[in-house]
Amino acid sequence: MTSIARLSGFEARIDTSGHIGALKYQEPFPGTNEIAGLHIGMTVESALAALPQLSLAYRLPVYESATYKANVSSHYRLIAEFRWGKLYAATFRNPLAVYPDKQPMVYPAPVGGPGAPFGDPNFKLVVLSSLLESDALDLAEPADLAEFVLGRPVDLEKEGYQLIREAYDYMVRYPLTEADLQRVETLTFDGGNDIYPYCFRFWDGETNEFDVAGITGIGLCRNLRRLIFISLIECIDAADLAGLDKLEEINLPGVCARPERLLDLPALKKLTFRRPVIGEAVIARLRARGLVLRIYD
Repeated sequence: MTSIARLSGFEARIDTSGHIGALKYQEPFPGTNEIAGLHIGMTVESALAALPQLSLAYRLPVYESATYKANVSSHYRLIAEFRWGKLYAATFRNPLAVYPDKQPMVYPAPVGGPGAPFGDPNFKLVVLSSLLESDALDLAEPADLAEFVLGRPVDLEKEGYQLIREAYDYMVRYPLTEADLQRVETLTFDGGNDIYPYCFRFWDGETNEFDVAGITGIGLCRNLRRLIFISLIECIDAADLAGLDKLEEINLPGVCARPERLLDLPALKKLTFRRPVIGEAVIARLRARGLVLRIYD
């Protein structure tokens, strides 16, 4: 169900009585389809005009997100999530719905030292997030993982406002096989990655728990094609990318040591960076190689 939901942007849950307990619409659900007067991609202002009963529940700096809620019938509550001022997801939920008992998630035992096989535990979280977002990894729900590591029931609505250290310690020792690493095609360094709610449900992106100091070991992800640095890391060494022969696109962070080593990446086609990051001599060589360069000040 997870894969279908990610591809269609639609998910439904049926309760024990056979009725709809929840409906969720999110990108890439078509923005041309109306959802109780709303549509994916509409502005906050337009949504409030369409449904004046929407009230702000909370804001988070990550994705500049804002969540609004409203009772839309005697049975259903609407949760509308906006990112960068546009409607990203709309969920209709019956708070009284009871769902069939699900089989408990079987989590593997942790192995190795924190971060293994990578040098930085927080870099491993980025890799885990890539696998999670591509459905190559199943961690169930954040509450399931929290209950597993803590050995007790967890209410993340109350306990999700701080780092759950036991969940973090488990994930940075989560076993990864060589086959898992070969499934990694995109790595995105961003505070909005799907992995972080598993150890800090309501992390606001403003603290440094998940900052990445280095990408040592990235060469183990030999099928990597896209490498996007948005936040969490300030500097990389291009020499660490050696051997990534399928890497086609990079969006560099604010500092890149030994940028000339980017010329050693045979499949590299597109490169985005701030002007001071790469000197003019290397820029000229990259252009001569036929790379598409996006340079901004």
